[in-house]
Amino acid sequence: MAGGAYWAMMKRIVIVAGLIDAAWIPMYAVIGAPFLAALSGVSVLAYAAAYWLIGQRRNKAAAVLVWAEVMLHAALGSLLIGWDSGFHYFLLIFIPALVVGSSRRWAVPLVGLLLTFYLGLYAACQALGPLSPLQPWALQLAYGVNVLLVFGMFYAMAAFYRATVIQAERRLLAAATTDPLTGLANRAAFHQRAQSELAQGRRRGEPVSLMLADVDFFKRINDELGHEAGDLVLVSLADLMRQTLREVDVLARWGGEEFLVLLPSADVSKATAVAERLRQAVADARIDIGARTVQVTMSFGVAQVQEHHDLQLATQSADQALYGSKRDGRNRVSCASPTAGAQPALA
Repeated sequence: MAGGAYWAMMKRIVIVAGLIDAAWIPMYAVIGAPFLAALSGVSVLAYAAAYWLIGQRRNKAAAVLVWAEVMLHAALGSLLIGWDSGFHYFLLIFIPALVVGSSRRWAVPLVGLLLTFYLGLYAACQALGPLSPLQPWALQLAYGVNVLLVFGMFYAMAAFYRATVIQAERRLLAAATTDPLTGLANRAAFHQRAQSELAQGRRRGEPVSLMLADVDFFKRINDELGHEAGDLVLVSLADLMRQTLREVDVLARWGGEEFLVLLPSADVSKATAVAERLRQAVADARIDIGARTVQVTMSFGVAQVQEHHDLQLATQSADQALYGSKRDGRNRVSCASPTAGAQPALA
C-alpha cells in the first residue's frame, strides 16, 4: 500500500510531528530539560526536510530521515530523563507503518529490528538510569504528554487505514458491478437489483416490464469512424438514457451495443411509452465525435414480466420484440408477442 495515498499520509504525519516538536521546545524549557529542547529544534528541521523530500518524490530518503529522527529522539529522551518518561512508546508507532508500507519479505525483519532496538534501549535505561533526571512532577508531565500524543497518532493512523480499506472495498464493488465503459450496471448487478424489484412488485401486486435496446448499424460506426468513436457513442447514449429514465428504473449495459432496462410499476403499455420517448430522444440527439457530429438511432423491444416473475423468459421475449423492430426497419419500438418464436438479432 506504499502508494500515493500512503505518502500523502506520511506528509500529514511529518507536519503534525514537526508541530508537536515545536510545541515541546517551550515545555522542555519549563521542566528544566534544555538539551531535549534543543533536540526538538533539530527534529523540527528534520521533519521539514522529510516533507520536502516527499514533495520531491524522494520517499525512501524521507522515510529513512523520519526513522532516524524518531529512534534518536526516543533513545535520547529515554536515556536522559528515564524509561518512565514514555518516549519509547513512539517506537511502537512504526509497527503498523512497517507492516503496511513494506513488502511481506521485509516487514518481519524490520519489525524484528525495531523490537531489538526497543529491548536494547530498555536494557540501557535500566543499566544507566536517567542521565539527566527531572523532578517527579516534570517527569509525570512528560509522560502524560507523550502518552497522549502516541494515542492521538495511533488513532490518526488507524483512521487512515480504515478509510483506505473502505475505499478499496468500494472500488472492488464498483469493478464487480459496473460496466467500465459506460458506468452503468453490468449483468451481475442488474440481476441482483432486478430480483429485488421483482420481489417488491410481487408483494405490491404491481406490474414490472423489461426493455431491450440496441444501437442500429453500430458495426458501421466502428468500421467507418473507429472503435474509439463507437465507445464515445455508447457512453453518450448511456448518459442520455440515464437522464431520460426514472430513478427507480434499472439500466444496464447488456453487452456490446445492447442496453437492458427494468421498469418497476410499469405494464407493457407504460413501458412502450417510455421506450418511445427514449427512441425519439436518441433520434433527435447529436453526438460529437471529435470534429464530427453523428446521429444514431436505436431499436427497442418491450416485454412485461409475467406473474411468475421469470426474468429470463421476459428477457427472451424482449429480445424477440427487438428482433421484430430490426426486421421491420429499425428505429422503432415493438412489444413482445406471447407466441413469438426466438429469432436471431439483426445489426
